[in-house]
Amino acid sequence: MEQKIEELISRHPEWVYAEGVLSGSWKVENFVAVRELVSALCVLADELNHHPTVTFGYNTLKVDTTTHDAGNTVTQKDIDLALRISALLEK
Repeated sequence: MEQKIEELISRHPEWVYAEGVLSGSWKVENFVAVRELVSALCVLADELNHHPTVTFGYNTLKVDTTTHDAGNTVTQKDIDLALRISALLEK
């Protein structure tokens, strides 16, 4: 799994891996943009049936993800979610 995490981070530097958690953070235009991203992210998480911890502010968004069923470790589910979130934010 470490190799897959490293590959994700090398292709998407907005993601970091620390203390067993995969985290992504972004700065966007304003709160309206954050609200739209959070809404889209909720739909995506429901589609994948994998729900991260989401923190947001006026123009910031942070996502932390682990797989609870796997003892709060990073699994392929987290990698897949991170890739889909990055694609969403690239639009």
